[in-house]
Amino acid sequence: MHPVIVEFDLFGLLAKPFSLHSYGLLIAAGFLSAMMLSKRQGEREGEDPDQIVDLAFYLLLSGLVGARIVFILTKWQDYVRNPAEIVMFWRGGLVFYGGFIGAGLFMAYYCRRHRINFFKYADIYIPYLAMAHAFGRLGCLAAGCCFGKVTEASWGIIFPLNSMVHQAHVNMGVIGLSEMPHAIHPTQLYEAGAEICMFLILVGMRKYKRFHGQLFLIWLSAYPVIRSFIEMFRGDKVRGLGVFGTPLSTSQFISVVVALVAVYLYFYLRRQRTKA
Repeated sequence: MHPVIVEFDLFGLLAKPFSLHSYGLLIAAGFLSAMMLSKRQGEREGEDPDQIVDLAFYLLLSGLVGARIVFILTKWQDYVRNPAEIVMFWRGGLVFYGGFIGAGLFMAYYCRRHRINFFKYADIYIPYLAMAHAFGRLGCLAAGCCFGKVTEASWGIIFPLNSMVHQAHVNMGVIGLSEMPHAIHPTQLYEAGAEICMFLILVGMRKYKRFHGQLFLIWLSAYPVIRSFIEMFRGDKVRGLGVFGTPLSTSQFISVVVALVAVYLYFYLRRQRTKA
């Protein structure tokens, strides 16, 4: 766990040292890689590469806003006490589903306004979204957030003192303040690995694609299953258990909604193909 890569104060010119956070760096690396690969794929499919890049930046901004809003809602009481931390997303504190929904809504608006095919663009972006998400989960590992439950498995990992895991285990009363936390499931790596697999599958299936929206639909169907399964091994309470009186976490509840959307889109796209 290395939440901060480097700190510097410009030889004493800064009152507070500037910190380069691993989480923010990996998010940026994932986004830039995804943007460049999407641009190249868009060119191959006859789309304007500049429009691909422009939309990617808008999607990043709308995604960050959505991801931050959902995270703040899960920890509203903490942010009421420290409102200045609302904008400090580089320290962690983004909910992927919030980002996906925010970016998706903006993309629907953008495509409608510019009269471009939403599903064609979704297929261009979605494999690289999976790849960028894997970068983000590695950022979570470095920051120490989105951690798993205690495990005796040989692949369990131990976070250092003063990490989020350590604080959680102290609050649970399972360790003392000066004791090391227990080994936990590396849920960040579980999801990063699953997303890399999804990236490879989607890229491999591109040449077999039969209609616009097919790759997007595959991801939309698979990710809720992956996420709901991994949620069972998560140990952080920020997930918001018991949504609307159900035993589901926030992400599991949204996964159900996303899965239903995937079912609807399957029949919608199939009907559109029949009409064509």
